[in-house]
Amino acid sequence: MITIDRNSKNFSYLNQLGILIGLVGVGFIVGSIVSIIAWLMMTGRPILSMADDMFKPQYYNAVMVIQVVSTLFLFFLPVYFFALICYRKPAKFIGFNTNINYKQVFILLGIFILTFPLSGALAEITKIIPIPKSWADYFKLKENARDAAEAALININSFSKYIISLIIIGLLPGLIEEVGFRAGVQNILTRWFKGPWIAIIITSIVFSLVHLSYYGFLVRFALGVILGFIFYYSDNIWLSILFHFLFNGLQVTALYIFTLSGTKNQKDIEENFPLWAGVVALVLIIYLFIQFKKISSLQRAKIKEDDFPEDDFDFHKWPTAQS
Repeated sequence: MITIDRNSKNFSYLNQLGILIGLVGVGFIVGSIVSIIAWLMMTGRPILSMADDMFKPQYYNAVMVIQVVSTLFLFFLPVYFFALICYRKPAKFIGFNTNINYKQVFILLGIFILTFPLSGALAEITKIIPIPKSWADYFKLKENARDAAEAALININSFSKYIISLIIIGLLPGLIEEVGFRAGVQNILTRWFKGPWIAIIITSIVFSLVHLSYYGFLVRFALGVILGFIFYYSDNIWLSILFHFLFNGLQVTALYIFTLSGTKNQKDIEENFPLWAGVVALVLIIYLFIQFKKISSLQRAKIKEDDFPEDDFDFHKWPTAQS
């Protein structure tokens, strides 16, 4: 039987990708303009000094506003308008539904805990990958400069600032980036290639590259893969957002605790795990994903029966799906 995605407005996947890229370009331009206006209004500082001023603690609030505005226009709004253009039910395409099984959440918590030893092993592997010394020196210089600038800017020295940082650095990036990468790019590529693997790998590479960190590339790539399979198996963007928020939120919480204790800031918790712990974590993560897939399959069937009985398109049966 040939299955049909009745939600689609029948744009080809190449056209869909082109529309999304075009909207991202527009979002980048509009977001840049709005960010500049917000910076001028909040700081009164000239644009030419903005690159240096952004890492000064006195402009923390302005930087947080700009971060939200820029990512909103770059990641979230393009996908939202893309879904409006190309799909009859935009919220269904993006994965905005509230049908979540508590077992899914418990399994995600287990995967979340195991993510840190896995990330630690990947960080160690990155360090031993042979690269030219000049490259290593350059990457380390950039990493140290960025860490120093972030430490000076993000000084979470009060509970109120902790809550604000938790929302702006933890929650909002999780929401905006998941809609942009998983519900947008990965969603299109999965349909295009009729399966998740290529889509998740490409999306995870782009997701990691956007963060501009060589030593964090494998860690963020692995995080992208985990987030990708969470979204693919569940068809629920809220679960990916929850996982992303937990990951970011723990980093913010670590910064807050270290600041209060007067010790050196150490937000990269995963750096404290050895290679063998990462191998064990990977095996356990795979096992938990097998369980997550089973539970999510049952949950998807229930949602389809209750909310979309007329829709015979199955996002997970690509051998019979329409191209």
